[in-house]
Amino acid sequence: MQPASELSGGESYLGEGAGATARLREIVMAEIEAGGPISFRKFFDTVLYHPEWGYYARPKKARTGQEGDFFTAVSVGPLFGSILADYAAAVWERKGRPTQFRIVEWGAEQGDLARDVLARSKELAGEFAEALQYAIVEPLPLKRKALQDTLPQAQVVAQASELPAEPGLVLGNELIDALSFWLVRMENGRWREKRVGGGASGSQSANQASFAFELAEPNSELRERLKLLPTNLPEGYETEIRPALTDLLTEMKSVLTVGEVLLFDYGFERSDLYHPSRTTGTLRTYGRHQADEDPLIHLGQLDITAHVDFTALEEEAKEVGLLPERLESQGGFLTKAATQLLTNREGQVDGAFMRQFQTLTHPGHLGTKFSVFRASI
Repeated sequence: MQPASELSGGESYLGEGAGATARLREIVMAEIEAGGPISFRKFFDTVLYHPEWGYYARPKKARTGQEGDFFTAVSVGPLFGSILADYAAAVWERKGRPTQFRIVEWGAEQGDLARDVLARSKELAGEFAEALQYAIVEPLPLKRKALQDTLPQAQVVAQASELPAEPGLVLGNELIDALSFWLVRMENGRWREKRVGGGASGSQSANQASFAFELAEPNSELRERLKLLPTNLPEGYETEIRPALTDLLTEMKSVLTVGEVLLFDYGFERSDLYHPSRTTGTLRTYGRHQADEDPLIHLGQLDITAHVDFTALEEEAKEVGLLPERLESQGGFLTKAATQLLTNREGQVDGAFMRQFQTLTHPGHLGTKFSVFRASI
């Protein structure tokens, strides 16, 4: 018998997007009927990244900000992008003031960060502004077209191979947490994979299908990744584990001759992420700013996420030839990077600026909830 949290179905409580939910149910159920229970990674990639119906595929769906499902640093206001523009200018300076310098962003959503960075770069003017180019890597076709239409000043490509290597800065804001992962459970002293099956009502139509988790033997790729986990985890322990990110990091490195990779995300180093007390993992769903832990409902309408293993990210960056810097809090990083902006406003009272800055950097807000991973080439 499945626990209530592992047997899901029914109509969407969100209303909007129910058409996507119905289509995704059909697609997922067809995959299960054709080959049996599917990995959570495959389920995740289908419901979040299906090119037409996936949660992240539809350009008109509000995902961030007050009207969306969750807040990001970009949602706070333009200050985040302004600080990153100043940081990019500092990288440009450190790398010898090249005549061409390009920011390449992964996971640009509606392009708000790009607009904020470019607006601040115009204020900076001078040689840096003349050298700066902006590119976005967006594999999903509907979003790519929307970005091309709304950001004519940026180059929008489907894959990194379309961009020649140049001096620059790679940006990713909450990118890694949105990549798929396996779910695993310690059962009878060994790891089992939690796969998505058709639930307890196989006679239902695909439109009304419910899904449930089933345990299975891990495949060879997952078995290799499981070797990263501590050996002292208790019976019934459940967690998430991502595949190696070496392909993504290799792509990021490929667009740079010199420069940095800069990733903002939430997570822990491995000893904290897989601590024995964290028995139910970090998987969460978000819809209308409500957090839950059941990813098998409202397909295509909820964000699904899990924390980042920053230790793995560092190891994989080294593997592809990047040089990782010390992990630091978002608050500490942004405070240092905003030195010029803060100096320019010394003695001036700017309520909007200070509210944004405090939200981004204060430990009680986003300052310690997010970490900054940097790697150079």
